[in-house]
Amino acid sequence: MIESTFSGKRIVVTRPRAQAKELQRAIEERGAKCVVVPLIEISQPDDEGFAFEQAMRSISEYEWVICTSANGASRVAPYLSSGAMSPKLAAVGGATALAFARVVDFVPSSANGKSLAEELPMSLGKALVVQAQETSGEVVRILRDRNMHVDEVAAYKTEQCLLTDAQVWEIRSADAVLIASGSAVRSWCAQAGPQVNGKIIAIGEPTQQVADECGMTISAVAREASTTGVVAALAGVFV
Repeated sequence: MIESTFSGKRIVVTRPRAQAKELQRAIEERGAKCVVVPLIEISQPDDEGFAFEQAMRSISEYEWVICTSANGASRVAPYLSSGAMSPKLAAVGGATALAFARVVDFVPSSANGKSLAEELPMSLGKALVVQAQETSGEVVRILRDRNMHVDEVAAYKTEQCLLTDAQVWEIRSADAVLIASGSAVRSWCAQAGPQVNGKIIAIGEPTQQVADECGMTISAVAREASTTGVVAALAGVFV
C-alpha cells in the first residue's frame, strides 16, 4: 500500500471497465475498496465505422487531426505514421494527448472543446475533427466560424449501460463516485436521478457543466483525466 489516504473508503469508478483498470489499481493501492460500475459503453458509430475508415485512408491530406477525447485519439493512433506526410495533432487535454501514443503539436490552456477550437493555431490547410457520434458540434462550429476548412467524423458512440438495483445502490451508498463524462452523468440521472449520498468527483470541466445542468452536486473537479490528476482530486475531498 502506498499510503492510507483512502483507507476504509468505498469508491465507485463509473468508466467502462477497460478504461478503469489503472485508476482502480491506484485507488486500491491507497487503501480503498474500488468498485467499477460502468455508466456508459463505447461502441461503433451507426455506420459501423465506415466514415472513420474512409477518413483514416486520407489522413495525410489533413494539416491537423483534432481529437476531443482519449477514445477518439486511441482510434486514430494506429493510422499515424512518423513520416513527413503525417498531420499535426491537437488534443483537448493531457489524457487525450497520451492516447495518440506520440508527441502532439497542440493542447489548449483548458481541457475543453471550446478552448481547443478557439486557441488552435490558424491554418490554411484542412483539419479533421475526430469525435463521438453524439457530439454537440461546438468544436467544428467554432473552427468554421474562424474560416478554417474542417471535416468531421465519428470514431465511436457512447451508449448507456442499464443499471441493476444493486449497481444503483453501489453508486448511491459509496463514499465517493468518479464520473468521467457528460454521457455518464446523463446515463446516471436518466436511470436513478441526480442524488448521490457520497462525494462526486467530475473528471474534466465539460463533465462538471453537464452535472450542473442535470442538478448533480459536484464536490471536486479533476482538471486532467490522468490517474494522477484524478487521485489528487479524490484525495482533496477526504482531507
